[in-house]
Amino acid sequence: MSKNLSGADYPLSKIFSSDFEYVIPPYQRPYAWTIDQASELFEDLHSFYQYEPDEEYFLGSIVLIKEENKPHSEVIDGQQRLTTLTILTPAVNPVELNLGDFSYAA
Repeated sequence: MSKNLSGADYPLSKIFSSDFEYVIPPYQRPYAWTIDQASELFEDLHSFYQYEPDEEYFLGSIVLIKEENKPHSEVIDGQQRLTTLTILTPAVNPVELNLGDFSYAA
């Protein structure tokens, strides 16, 4: 089996689609962000889309171990942001923030 390293930009709607089933390996540290970090991320996103509604927001990278065409995705880096977005996304009106345009590299 050959191993490939690749990168791609995905909108948030793709990141939270059935194309990805996230698994946090046991060796990863537990979720540790406080309300301060989550608030900072939310405020940054909200502010960006208030003033730059036609631009794509880069949230950073996540690193996954994932076989092509299989949804199983082992999270190596980006767990804190990914988990926070999982919590925040349903709490936000998707029309107001236009969540489909968020860009997240995987």
